[in-house]
Amino acid sequence: MPSVSEGDLSGPAKQKTKTDFKKRPVSDGPPGKKTVEGLPPAGMKKGGRSEVKKMGPLKVAKLNGLSVSRQPMFDEIKDDPERASNDERCKLLEQHMDMGELLKEYEKIPKRPGGEYTVAQLPESGDKNRFQDVLPYDSNRVELVPTKENNTGYINASHIRITVAGQEWSYIASQGPMSNTCQDFWQMVWEQGVSIIGMVTAEEESGREKSFRYWPRLGTRHNTVTYGRFKITTRFRTESGCYATTGLKIKHLLTGQERTVWHLQYTDWPDHGCPEDFKGFLTYLEEIQSVRRHTNSISDPKNTNLPVLVHCSAGVGRTGVVVLSEIMIACLEHNEPLNVPEVLWKLRTQRMMMVQTLSQYNFIYKVLIQYLRNSRLI
Repeated sequence: MPSVSEGDLSGPAKQKTKTDFKKRPVSDGPPGKKTVEGLPPAGMKKGGRSEVKKMGPLKVAKLNGLSVSRQPMFDEIKDDPERASNDERCKLLEQHMDMGELLKEYEKIPKRPGGEYTVAQLPESGDKNRFQDVLPYDSNRVELVPTKENNTGYINASHIRITVAGQEWSYIASQGPMSNTCQDFWQMVWEQGVSIIGMVTAEEESGREKSFRYWPRLGTRHNTVTYGRFKITTRFRTESGCYATTGLKIKHLLTGQERTVWHLQYTDWPDHGCPEDFKGFLTYLEEIQSVRRHTNSISDPKNTNLPVLVHCSAGVGRTGVVVLSEIMIACLEHNEPLNVPEVLWKLRTQRMMMVQTLSQYNFIYKVLIQYLRNSRLI
């Protein structure tokens, strides 16, 4: 079972030997590009090493066993959303990137500001974690109804809730299912009322498993697969450039109840780095929004804010990109102030290490710029 996820070798995990790492798949980033705390990031001149070694109050507090009790202050991009045009906001974002602010901005955000994760560290939870350094906090982990097979109700997944302009955006951020957690995964989908799954990885990349295939292929015998109390059927699949939309039916075998689940898989993420097709990624986010509006329109009026389940491999890197991109676009649509690091901090208080690499953080800014460029063409 892997112990270290992509993009983070800090903490106890960095004591592992090199042979350990070769045995263990990483989630998203290019090999050899990891940044170890205390060392300058790749590309930084040696002269910058002293800057990295300086410990701010957050680091000192952490070393003394203290957690962040109040929100750190982040500088928002200086725009007046009610007066600025999309053109002006686009230029502000571009200037912010050109000034080289993103590295400093990203490094300020604590990776694990959310609290304890004792349930995830129980011996019986061990083989349910794809990576031992990416664990859900106790306070907002998804809790399954305990079963004989899983008496703690544990799954490596977290509730994520962010409010924009008075509207709550609800997600579940989850690791990619493993062969022994598929039954737990579908139990979570059923119990949490999930009707949209956003998958931001291939099943395998560079010869390493990123997510076990937990749904049946179209065209296989009967198009069905059964995990414990749940039977999954594939009804249709359509491919649209950089993503595929699959219609699934989940049936609870004990009650006979059935529901529809939309599976939206982004298929264009490269093995290393981030996509270059920002327009394509935006069409994927638009598809999630379109399906969300559709499912809300036909759901029980009392349950119109059911969570969208997003997963990659570890459930923090690309998953964080999707969630943060959607929320920041909502800020733009509602003329809310644009404070990307503050919102990312809020996400990381709910699931550690969300948006796992600087390249992913940089990608989000480029997606927002592309969104504004598209908007001025309408």
